[in-house]
Amino acid sequence: MTTILYSNVNIIDIDKFESYETNLLVEDGVVADIGCNKICDKNINVIDCSNLFMLPGFVDSHGHMTHLGKNQYEVDLRDCKSEFEVVKKIKNFLELNSNLFWINGGGWNQETFETKSLPDNEYLSINFPDIPIILSRIDGHATWCNKKALDMANIQEYTPVPDGGEILKEDGLLTGILVDKAQQLIRNIIPKDNIDDIKNWILKAQEICLSKGLTEVHDAGISSLQFDAYKELINENKLKIRIYAMANQELFENKVSKYKSDLFELRSVKLVADGALGSNGAALIEQYQNLETYGILILDKNKLKTLFSQAFSQDFQVCIHAIGDKANREIVYALREVFENSDYDQFDHRTRIEHAQIIKARDIKEISDLNIITSVQPMHCISDMHMAEERLGERIKDSYLWKTLIDNNILLIGGSDFPVEDSSPLMGIHAAVNRTKFDDTPSGGWQPKELLNLKEALEMYTKNTAYGSFKEKIKGNIEIGHIADFTLIDRNIITLPNVDILKCEISATIVNGEMVYKDF
Repeated sequence: MTTILYSNVNIIDIDKFESYETNLLVEDGVVADIGCNKICDKNINVIDCSNLFMLPGFVDSHGHMTHLGKNQYEVDLRDCKSEFEVVKKIKNFLELNSNLFWINGGGWNQETFETKSLPDNEYLSINFPDIPIILSRIDGHATWCNKKALDMANIQEYTPVPDGGEILKEDGLLTGILVDKAQQLIRNIIPKDNIDDIKNWILKAQEICLSKGLTEVHDAGISSLQFDAYKELINENKLKIRIYAMANQELFENKVSKYKSDLFELRSVKLVADGALGSNGAALIEQYQNLETYGILILDKNKLKTLFSQAFSQDFQVCIHAIGDKANREIVYALREVFENSDYDQFDHRTRIEHAQIIKARDIKEISDLNIITSVQPMHCISDMHMAEERLGERIKDSYLWKTLIDNNILLIGGSDFPVEDSSPLMGIHAAVNRTKFDDTPSGGWQPKELLNLKEALEMYTKNTAYGSFKEKIKGNIEIGHIADFTLIDRNIITLPNVDILKCEISATIVNGEMVYKDF
């Protein structure tokens, strides 16, 4: 039996929303006692927490481990403000990596460019005529390619457009932008990832997440190869963060079985119902403001009904990416019809809508009645606020409705969608309670009626995420019998003004009783 006593620690009780100084005893990864005093027992490993503040371990309910790790070895374009800066970044990267015959990058966002319009590939192709360049948009729902890459993939003006995707053209000519399912046309020629690369990327992401105070990540949409990589890491005892994995649709349809180990569980499937708002792919009921498109509906009601039935028959939870109001409505209609024509309404389904960004009032009631969980990413709100206004116009009132969802008895769970946003849960909590950018604009918060209080925000990243992964009986708060997953911070977050939340620093991360990150 491994026994650890965490002494001189201030526990923050989420339910009572108060803190108290105490000692905490962990035995074999589980909280065995609180308030005990066994410091003199020589058989116990005592860790003095120096009066730090202990929270239930933060959980990110929607992230992408492999992508986060892989991004550390690619061209990072998140801070680029123009096509010129993108090209400059790639040139600098090539100087440091002259042996490469292929350039992958990501993080660009045309909303930070002066033009705010999706780029074409003319400047990219002039500067890089002989090496393929493939650049993912920050949300992963669009890819920007130079002419060399398009030629290698044999993508022409007459290439058939895949269902659920778009090949953008201007005056009949390719722009180099592929949206949603059309991205597969270029991915087919990218050298395939191997399992050792994926393992290294997961370990790199693990290192980053633990340093941010995350004890668990819900990995949204893993492939068969990523699943194999996780299993090898488990066997090698290298997995140190808790993972609640969602199989991607392909892995699920290949009849994957549920899987559970000490730190890893797969029992859910990630589906994608539409695209993203920034790349004009989120499926809307009415046309985009000033654009002649409704977005892209990837899974309609009938497809969703089939997938719901398949998942429920195998006792799989369904987690569905849906951003636009059309996609959210299709989910509601599909789930309701599945329940009306079966006995699955008695099944503890805990269906999750991932993102749930734009929802009509009538559908909010349906989401509540159907006991659907909404998995939201507060950082998207402060990143997207101005872009969303441009895309939606007056319909902005239907977006990022966190307080409205809670008021309608809908459970909110919090995440980041990293690497789209920073994986820091403290940033997500700050966004949830302030709804401002880090320069405190707009004053009073964007759509302030949807602000959450700090207790609600903390619950999103702790006890609510536990329910969202069927673990509410063993984690979510700090109490005897619960798993010893904790996040230690340097100050009492519940007494701070909301604007000062980001002054908190992560001091340690504890998973299964083991301190896997320490900075004090």
